[in-house]
Amino acid sequence: MIEESQILTGIFGGSFDPPHEGHSGILKSFFREVPDCREVFLIPNRQNPLKGEKFSSPENILEMLNLFVSEFSEPIRILDLELNHPGPSYTIQTIQKLKILYPNREFVLLIGEDNYSNFHEWKSYQRILDEVRNVFVFRRFSEVVPPNLKLFSQFQFLKNPLIPASSTDLRQSFSQSVIPDRIPKKVLDYILKNGLYAQ
Repeated sequence: MIEESQILTGIFGGSFDPPHEGHSGILKSFFREVPDCREVFLIPNRQNPLKGEKFSSPENILEMLNLFVSEFSEPIRILDLELNHPGPSYTIQTIQKLKILYPNREFVLLIGEDNYSNFHEWKSYQRILDEVRNVFVFRRFSEVVPPNLKLFSQFQFLKNPLIPASSTDLRQSFSQSVIPDRIPKKVLDYILKNGLYAQ
């Protein structure tokens, strides 16, 4: 039996509005490249302080994520800490809550290359680095991510596939009555059945 103190856990936050194949590639790459990680917490946010309001209800987000996660054999858990929090969600506050809820776990953080480029602008970013073992950066746009000279060597870069998918672009396609690819079938069926993102 594995002791709780031995469980390395990934934190992967985002809008997931909707979850798509880009997220799938990131998670699979992370589990492959960090084999000692035993679980990932998916944490949908209600409002990203740098991006504004969400489009879907918390209930729809959670249902889409449950369908998304059902396709994985890897251990992934969905937490609604930020989704039920009014106002902007700050990563440092989420990490501090997780450390209270799971006091013997060790955490690593997953972020995109766009967040890496402005990580030094995040609320209490230096405290975030003190609270986690590492920050893993997944690529979205390019094979080589330009270094952020304001940050240190605590960042590692995943070799995830570059899948041209973003939740913003996918929502726009739906609003124009175009059914996009890059969305897992179960999630797509749910979106169409419930008329999400349609104008």
